[in-house]
Amino acid sequence: MIYLSYIGIALFSYLLGSLNFGVILSNKLKKDDIRNYGSGNAGTTNMLRKYGKGYAFLTIMGDMLKVVAAIVIALKIIEYTPATLNELGINVNFDRNMFIKSFAGFFCVLGHIFPCFFKFKGGKGVATAGGMVFVVDWRIALILLAVFIVVVAVSKYVSLGSIIMAVLYPVLMFAFHRSIALTIIAAVFTLIVVTAHRSNIKKLINHTESKITDKKRKK
Repeated sequence: MIYLSYIGIALFSYLLGSLNFGVILSNKLKKDDIRNYGSGNAGTTNMLRKYGKGYAFLTIMGDMLKVVAAIVIALKIIEYTPATLNELGINVNFDRNMFIKSFAGFFCVLGHIFPCFFKFKGGKGVATAGGMVFVVDWRIALILLAVFIVVVAVSKYVSLGSIIMAVLYPVLMFAFHRSIALTIIAAVFTLIVVTAHRSNIKKLINHTESKITDKKRKK
């Protein structure tokens, strides 16, 4: 039963993550596709450049709240699942709820980056991952948010702030919880987010990356 519960959580979280709000809002409200513009990314920054602050705000809220919903539902599913991981002979030496939050969050972020509803082309997972971190440990989330704000304020590069946040996440997870298992899960998130930003990394190296102050422009 426990295995079926985790499979169900993974599938549901992935499908919920696939509800990419950048694509949904641009399709429904603008009769357009945000992925046809700017960076081609269905994320908050591209929505800000193309449609303005209002649409960017709705996008980031939607992308963060969906991972919160996925985690809350996952916790409820496990709460009513008879068997636990320990009862199955699996040694879990860290808090079960922390694992479930990270597990559901992982598949929600995966769905956001590779949404099955939108030809597997979505956002870069920053807002969704951020929502997950707030639910997992608000202290780590606040530190990462502060780092992001400072990096973006100084460099004007949203992508740089996002990459640095991703790299710091497993470091802070280990510092706060001293758990190898949770740190490994956090490191997987880092790998996914950094990989999703690979084109931005190339542009940063070549000094061709767009700054947050740049004017809106078509692809």
